[in-house]
Parts: sequence; C-alpha cells; structure tokens
Amino acid sequence: MPIRRKISGFVKNNGSVIIILLLVLFASVFVKNFFSLRNFALLLKQAAIPAIACIGMTIVLMTGGIDLSLGYMIGLSSISVGLLVKTYEVGIPLAILLTLLLGLLVGLFNGVCVQYIRVPAFITTLGTGYILLGVAQIISNGASINHMPDVFLALGKTKIGLLNTTVFISLAFCLAFYYVLHLSTYGRSLRAFGLSEPASRLSGCPTARLNVSVYMISATLASVAGILLTMDVNCAQPTMGGGDYTFQVITGAVLGGVSLYGGVGSIPGAVLGVISLKIINNCINLLNVPYYWGSAVLGIVILTAIIFENVKNRKL
Repeated sequence: MPIRRKISGFVKNNGSVIIILLLVLFASVFVKNFFSLRNFALLLKQAAIPAIACIGMTIVLMTGGIDLSLGYMIGLSSISVGLLVKTYEVGIPLAILLTLLLGLLVGLFNGVCVQYIRVPAFITTLGTGYILLGVAQIISNGASINHMPDVFLALGKTKIGLLNTTVFISLAFCLAFYYVLHLSTYGRSLRAFGLSEPASRLSGCPTARLNVSVYMISATLASVAGILLTMDVNCAQPTMGGGDYTFQVITGAVLGGVSLYGGVGSIPGAVLGVISLKIINNCINLLNVPYYWGSAVLGIVILTAIIFENVKNRKL
C-alpha cells in the first residue's frame, strides 16, 4: 500500500516529466532525425512563444477560471503592433507599450465582468474573444501587414548560437513568473483562492483584486505572444492565434499538471506541457503524417489530457 501511494504521488507530481520521457522514447525509436541539435533548437523555438501565453493561462486556471479570449488577443495584438509600426510609423518601443496596454485593458474588462458582474469566465472570455476578432478584422480591413521593418524583426529573429532570442525572452518570463507563482505572497494567495474562494476571503485575502489581476496578466502575456509571433513570421495578421491556439495552450497547461478546478499548477509543469505538445507536432511533421491525421492526433491528446486530469483528481 505505501509503495502504491508513493507511485501515485510521483505520477501526480511529475506527470509532465513522465509524458516528455515517454514521447522522447517513442521518438527515439520511430522518428528519424529527431535526435539532433538543430531539431532540439527548433523545438525550443516553437515552444518559446506558446510557453509565454501558457503562463498566463496557468495563472487564470489556478483560480478555477479560464480565458478563451487568449488566442484572439494574440491576433488583435499582432495587427495592432503591425499598424502602429508599419502604417502609422510609431516608434517601436511606444508601439509595443501601447499594444501591451491594450492587452492590459482587455484583461481588466474580462476580470471586472467575471468578478463584479458575475458572468461566468467561460462566457465572458468567449464573448470577448469574438469581439477582439471582429475589432482586429475591422481595423485591418481583413488584410495582413507584411514586410515589417528590420529593426522591429531583429528583437525576435536574432540568433544566439542555434537559439532565437525569443527562447531567451521566454526563459526570462518563465523565471519571473516562477518567482511570482511559487515564491511570492501573490502566488500563495492564488493557490488559496483556487482551492477555496470563501475560505481565502475569510482569511483576509483580497480575492476581488486577485481575480481581476489574473485576467489582466493573461491578456497582457497574450499581447507579448502576439508581438513575438508577428516578429517571427514577419507579418501582422488579424487572424493570428484564434481558438485553436487557445485550446492548444490550455492543453499544454493541463498536460503540465495544471488543474481545471483551480489551486493546483506550476510554471515548470506548464512549460513542459507546451514542450510535450511541440514534440508531438514535431514527430507528426518528421513522420510526414497528413495534416488531417495530425489534427486528429492532437484532438486525442487534448481529450486524453482532460480525462487524465479528471481521473487524477478523483483517485490520486
């Protein structure tokens, strides 16, 4: 019985590590060219930007909420920074700052609706997401903005060794939010809020401000992701991100051990969850799996992750 309890505890606390080890084992046996420095550098590059968005989603999920507007915030941020930099020739630092401020305001709107108007987070953020998509299409006339200035692109496309600067930017965000979530009073309050809002409120935790703040963080980090994606693809697009991106980020968080019920999660786990998804995508590409089969595989992964998360919370 103690051995079973130890195994259960290890699986519960290290699920994302186990998933990555299994994926790497599978890839080493069945996928040619998986083990190469260039491929690992590509994996890290592909995971870097979603990891930033996943940090924001993790913080929202820790409260028992959800942010379905995240992917659409990425699209609005992309077209916003594109218009400011390319069309209106605003200085790059100011354009980035204004785009981040836009994300902050959208997050504030989501948080106020959830906390004070008491609209469920699922409905609030889904509705906001479609509003953001419409606004992005309107201000861009549905068109993309190509050939961004080289100075703007340099921040995201410069390489240090085999790795793009986006990897190091992502690492900086991961370290900063590791401190916020795991070593600060804010992080402890967030866990308490997610486990029991009434108990947290009675203990003196500012639950209202806490609940609003997580949506502000999520939308702002989505703006960061939108800006970096625009640099990465050299194109500002109103449809960048979207619902598919949102659900991949949620899946990454769940694969990383973040509970959909709140109170449980970690930054390292969420990042490893995103890397797991990228390993799956990488294997699909290297094996030349047709696109639609690849989508089916990802759908199975999403469903399996959610089922496993439910079983884990009941039995472990």
